[in-house]
Amino acid sequence: MKEVVITADSTCDLPEYLVKKNNIIITPLSVLLGENAYSDGVNVFPQDIYDFVEKSGTLPKTAAVTPAQYGELFERLSSEGKAVVHIGLSSAISSSFNNACLAAEEFDDVYCVDSKSLCTAMGLLVLKACDFRDRGFDARKIYNRVNSLVPKVSTTFVLDSLEYLHKGGRCTGAAKLGANLLGIKPSIAVNPETGALDVAKKYRGKMNVVYKQYINDCLRDSGKIDTSRLVIANSGGVENEVLQYAKGVAEGKEKFEEIIFADAGCTISSHCGPKTLAIFYIRK
Repeated sequence: MKEVVITADSTCDLPEYLVKKNNIIITPLSVLLGENAYSDGVNVFPQDIYDFVEKSGTLPKTAAVTPAQYGELFERLSSEGKAVVHIGLSSAISSSFNNACLAAEEFDDVYCVDSKSLCTAMGLLVLKACDFRDRGFDARKIYNRVNSLVPKVSTTFVLDSLEYLHKGGRCTGAAKLGANLLGIKPSIAVNPETGALDVAKKYRGKMNVVYKQYINDCLRDSGKIDTSRLVIANSGGVENEVLQYAKGVAEGKEKFEEIIFADAGCTISSHCGPKTLAIFYIRK
């Protein structure tokens, strides 16, 4: 049986120690700050995004990984006699996944999974793929197993401000003004069937209170969560006290094998801005 390599877009936002530990190959999306192009997570990071927005008043642009870039990677791995399972950013958000599929058509043992998710929620699928690989499954079986988990991934996050969504054209000026006047802090969810983003809930009040409400809402039905892993992610600016509160609530509910703290990368930071908090998990 061929050795299986797990690859993923940089938008999986997995901590570097997990990428190295699991021998995951990351394909970075491009981030354009004005006329300058950078590679997500390589030479551009969320703080660079925030500095650029503060200085320019505009959001950076992101560019998908091209079919040629995927093709070069898949060609190299195939020539080494390896099979590939690639987990991509939701096709409803980026053309990267479709580009990976185009490149994969040229190879017999390259399988592409549409995560229909983003950030470390997508990363949970990547880690599951690694688990299956380590159990000795072949590429096709890993692909099938991971695909079956896609609808079970819970991807939600709560925003401090609608400023970045507004700048990106995903929120009207009237809605932004109304939210600011009413003190609304929206929770965004990814539809597990389509991969599209939608408002799941609207919170009101000071942000630290909202964080705690969101955390408790996420973990209310803890008995339905796969306890192998839970992710607590933030886009920068969320106080450690809040992160530890989330961990404490999780540990008080269930015995999780692993609780991962992760930093959101450039893609989610570009759309949501700082002080965004997320709890990700896979349902049983």
